[in-house]
Amino acid sequence: MKNIIIIAIVSSLIIGWAIGKFTSTSATDKATVSTEATHQHSDKEEIWTCSMHPQIRLPHPGKCPICGMTLILADNNKENSIALTMTEEALALMNVQTTVVGAEKPLTNTGIKLSGRIKPNETTNAKLVSHIAGRIEKLYVNYIGESVSKGQKIATVYSPDLITAQKELLEAHKMKEINPQLFEATKNKLKYWKITDDQIQSIIERKAVIENFDIYSDFHGLVAQKNVEVGDHLKEGEVLFQISDLSNVWGVFDAYENQLTNIHTGDIIQFTSPSQPEKHKGKITFIDPVLNPKTRTASVRIDISNKYNGLKPEEFIEGELLKAQTNTDTAIYVPKSAVLWTGERSVVYVKLPEEEIPTFEYREVTLGSTSGKNYQITSGLKKGEEIVINGAFVIDASAQLNNRNSMMNKKVKVRT
Repeated sequence: MKNIIIIAIVSSLIIGWAIGKFTSTSATDKATVSTEATHQHSDKEEIWTCSMHPQIRLPHPGKCPICGMTLILADNNKENSIALTMTEEALALMNVQTTVVGAEKPLTNTGIKLSGRIKPNETTNAKLVSHIAGRIEKLYVNYIGESVSKGQKIATVYSPDLITAQKELLEAHKMKEINPQLFEATKNKLKYWKITDDQIQSIIERKAVIENFDIYSDFHGLVAQKNVEVGDHLKEGEVLFQISDLSNVWGVFDAYENQLTNIHTGDIIQFTSPSQPEKHKGKITFIDPVLNPKTRTASVRIDISNKYNGLKPEEFIEGELLKAQTNTDTAIYVPKSAVLWTGERSVVYVKLPEEEIPTFEYREVTLGSTSGKNYQITSGLKKGEEIVINGAFVIDASAQLNNRNSMMNKKVKVRT
């Protein structure tokens, strides 16, 4: 009996050891599998970085803790790439500007200096008028220089003529089934006075006349002249305000008789102003055929985009005449500011059109002759490609920080 007990105890120990061994092995295997799975998952983990500060590498999207710009997804498989992706915020911060190669012929400075002024574009001037006679009860535009949008309410008018016309409309509506032509005629009379369909429907539904009517602007721009005040009595067609759309203005220069032989429509004038020291360009669209007998000058006019109203009417401007070079149809010219030159290599940055996020490609080019402020490109670029003409050096520095190809870091063969 004693031997049987000993054998049972030994057997229990052996079975316990076997179970423990099996469990330990299974746990180890599971841990190994779990570790491998975790490792595989970590290999696919997304890393987010900053265009300006590539040392920032976060596992989630957000803002750069240094500059506050939106983070972009880092592509760990492109460490040897010749392309650099940047956010719109970074491009705006670096003032990156681009141009399409071959879109314009290179310009040369003729040495002709011109002085002039900014003038409103007369083709965009407009008058806001009252289409009905009446008394102004309220004005919603009150001073010169105020911005007015198309469709904006500008005044409220009391008009006895409109009250009479509304009564005619209500009476005609009662006889609509008997005399539909009369009903349409009374509606058209109100529409002629710029009363909207919604307002007409409101009169019919209320079955009561509206004593005060709102006048709305037909144009957008800035108030250049104000002709009325609250309480004024208006005639039909009387002007309330004159407005100018200053998003497009004219630059009007004075050219002397001896300069006119070298000035033609289509030429470019580059100019600066006291309020806008950076250089602007405009194409000559009109040359006055008549000389001013007192100054012996003729007016030369250019169209200028003024989207943010930075240029003010009557502001003085100083310009210089530029002319497009001839016989350059087969050659490619780019501004000198687009080319980074190390002595061994000449580099430009090309914006890739197929990319959703702004992406710039490092590209080596071969320079030809110099023409004014332009380089001729004999190889490396094609017409129609978009290149960086301002901010290329900063992009190159960012490429170097991001371990991409740059002037000082040529790692892989580039595409030509």
